[in-house]
Amino acid sequence: MSRCTLRPFCALVFTVAIGLTAACSLDPTRLPVPGAYTPRHSYDIKIEFASVLNLPARAKVDSGGVQIGVLDSVRLEGTTAVTTVEIAGDTKLPVATRAELRQATPLGDIYIALLPPDDRSGPVLRDGDTIPLRNTSPADNVEDLLRSMSNLVAGGAIGTLQTTVVNVNKAFPQDPHELTRMQHTVAGVLNDLATNQQTIDQMLDGMENITSGFAANTQVFNRLVTEGPAKLQGLSAVTMAILNVVGASKDVGKLGGDLINPIAGDLMQILSYITPMIHTMATADTTIPVIADKFLALLRYKLLGWFRDGGPKYTITELHAPTGREGVDPADKANQAVEAMQTMGLVP
Repeated sequence: MSRCTLRPFCALVFTVAIGLTAACSLDPTRLPVPGAYTPRHSYDIKIEFASVLNLPARAKVDSGGVQIGVLDSVRLEGTTAVTTVEIAGDTKLPVATRAELRQATPLGDIYIALLPPDDRSGPVLRDGDTIPLRNTSPADNVEDLLRSMSNLVAGGAIGTLQTTVVNVNKAFPQDPHELTRMQHTVAGVLNDLATNQQTIDQMLDGMENITSGFAANTQVFNRLVTEGPAKLQGLSAVTMAILNVVGASKDVGKLGGDLINPIAGDLMQILSYITPMIHTMATADTTIPVIADKFLALLRYKLLGWFRDGGPKYTITELHAPTGREGVDPADKANQAVEAMQTMGLVP
């Protein structure tokens, strides 16, 4: 083949190669590299991140320190970065698996770390499944760390910490003996706390019972909180009204004192007269039966026996003149006897 014929042939081959390259959108990161990891019989899963800053193409996917896949692509859905990774077919990942962006070294590349849950007995991720945003966390990159340190240094926090340390040093006594005494006191307090650990446990148990009671009676507690203020306000109003009544009763008491003071002596004298009567009435239940028995005995054995046959009969047979030895006039004595018998109906 002559040189003139070879030149058009090479141009044709070059043109076809350029066309195929443009048609296939060749990605240099997908070209096989000697020694690079390639998952076998892979399946794809999606992982949602809040941020994938500095995540390189074809980043490795790690689980337990072993690479099990590679990053395939990243796309933005709203404000969420959705990554698609290729996982080796012999790797089984539970549905509750967590994903984090990590760095092996402060200046190293970021990779995706998959953290399986403690309980791996549940279902596993299949081709096309997604690890949601709630189970992922972005990487803590060096830029954020440096920014935080800059804020710490330039924001005055170190100066404030220095001032705090100086104030604390000033608060402690300068006398070493006083400082030693404080140390012994603190040590004694700690020793007492250790010795009374059982008492502290009982106090904590009591607090736990109280909190459990509150938790069990949440509805009642909520009702007290909602209805209590209004009822307390009403109770305060009633209390103030009672105090006003008590304050107003002072004038009534004063008028009553002005009314009673002038007659206090007479009232005391009346009470002194009434007291024996009240005492007699109080003991009437014990004295009345005794008096009644004596009255019945008088009627039954004395008066009835005396008047049963019409009563006694008196016959005057003779009268004697006074001898002068009597103490009273016999005529008066006779008149009294006659009046007594007339009273009893013995003589007309």
